[in-house]
Amino acid sequence: MIFTYKIPEFRLNALKCPLPYAAVDGALREPLAAFLGVPPGAVVEYRILRKSVDSRRGAPELIYCLLADSAAELPFEKISPEEAAELTGADAPEIEPVTGNRRVIVIGTGPAGLFAALTLAAAGVAVTVLDSGRRVDRRAADIARFFASRSFEDNSNYLIGEGGAGAFSDGKLYTRNRDARIGWVLRKFVDSGADPETLYLKRPHLGSDRLPGIVTKLREAAEALKAEFRFEAEVAEIIEKNGVCAGVRLADGESLEADAVVFAGGLGARRLVRTLIETLEYELKPFQIGCRIEHPQALVDLRQYRVKPRPKCLGAAEYNLAMSPNDRRPGVSTFCMCPGGEVIPAAAASGELSSNGMSLSARNGEFANTALVVTPRKLNFSAGGEAFDFLAGLGKRVFDAGGGDYSFPAQSAEGFLLGEARLERYKSSARLGLRPFDLASLLPAEAVNSLRGALRDFDRRFPGYIRHGNLIGVESYVSSPVRFRRGVDGSSSLPGFFPCGEAAGMAGGIMSAAVDGIDTAQNAAIFLNKRR
Repeated sequence: MIFTYKIPEFRLNALKCPLPYAAVDGALREPLAAFLGVPPGAVVEYRILRKSVDSRRGAPELIYCLLADSAAELPFEKISPEEAAELTGADAPEIEPVTGNRRVIVIGTGPAGLFAALTLAAAGVAVTVLDSGRRVDRRAADIARFFASRSFEDNSNYLIGEGGAGAFSDGKLYTRNRDARIGWVLRKFVDSGADPETLYLKRPHLGSDRLPGIVTKLREAAEALKAEFRFEAEVAEIIEKNGVCAGVRLADGESLEADAVVFAGGLGARRLVRTLIETLEYELKPFQIGCRIEHPQALVDLRQYRVKPRPKCLGAAEYNLAMSPNDRRPGVSTFCMCPGGEVIPAAAASGELSSNGMSLSARNGEFANTALVVTPRKLNFSAGGEAFDFLAGLGKRVFDAGGGDYSFPAQSAEGFLLGEARLERYKSSARLGLRPFDLASLLPAEAVNSLRGALRDFDRRFPGYIRHGNLIGVESYVSSPVRFRRGVDGSSSLPGFFPCGEAAGMAGGIMSAAVDGIDTAQNAAIFLNKRR
């Protein structure tokens, strides 16, 4: 008889494992059997629940929590088939079926928009999804042309187009949100082409090479449920009738009627957000800015794994650092860390520039990069438009500082500390090049003081952080400076208009945006049924 056992901790010495990173998770049967003290054939099947790396003792180890099926009696907890299914499964979110011929417009095809569309379409709603940008395949071609010609496409770039900003910035899925629906979102990614390890890594990522295909599969899943997608369809304003949202008007003048509208435009939708805050209730909120910092990946591997060279069964190392705030200055944290990745030029409008990061699924590049972000306290704005003016002006100054051709202004970390526009290492993952510039002159003084303090703090914990680091560009598309007010029903101050995701100030990454999209779809369904 075969029993299923939960094995909470199985350790594998990375220095003794001869397998490459991509193969090790699928080849645990023999080492697991040896650990359990049974013949290899006694382990019929295993399923990984969690995986991590522990290098605190100097010799890195892979640590697995898994389920193992075996006919042998093992000194571990037996798990029933129902318990095993609960640990490895992920149920689709429940949504109230919508009766009648009801139509909802979803604005945006990032994670919030895609998962809102999937959820509403599953409830029987006729969904029309609008995006001001192009389909992801055309978007990839436009980005390739951008690197070849430095000619910017306003409606097809790293921020705008199918899949949103995440489609070409690695697809990092880490979140502190413990919502039960996260498992279903991860399962949808895997079903759409993501690596199975997405389900059990603490900080999974999809990879910018796989994301276009994953986004396409998610769209096709929504289309199979009769959702309609329209690209290069920019929304200019919301239509209101009798005090309720009744549809949208496009930039070309076309009007589209709907029973409700979900706004999931993402951080690239600043132009539409600026229009919406003229009529909808919102509040100003703290937002983040900062710089990218780039190091050789070999240095990060050495500091994290404490051995050289990196064992081939381990992936490129990543790190997460934070400096706590105090009375004199705000804190600083790393954000959007890209091991073996690339610093990319992100902006939603020509003549502006913001740094961002991406990596391919293999994460095999020479450099690692992450954003160092700070939330300034002394930027006092009286209205959302002033905050967006500040961010747009910052993007323009960064563009000019890089020479006006999408090269990045950059500075060695040592130079940043000394206030000198020094750049000893020009080699970088940033394909359009670096130009020496004093980045402190672009940032608010409060942010500069915090970043300098963080560099010294991080260098104490990560020796060589300053000496081997280059600060690249300024990161200004991190979070929204406004949050739309939502009632208990999830609707905005205009009934029937449902803002969600990062553009609405309600999320801070792919997973939180996807879950907020599901929440918003559920609220929209309830709204539709109440208005029969």
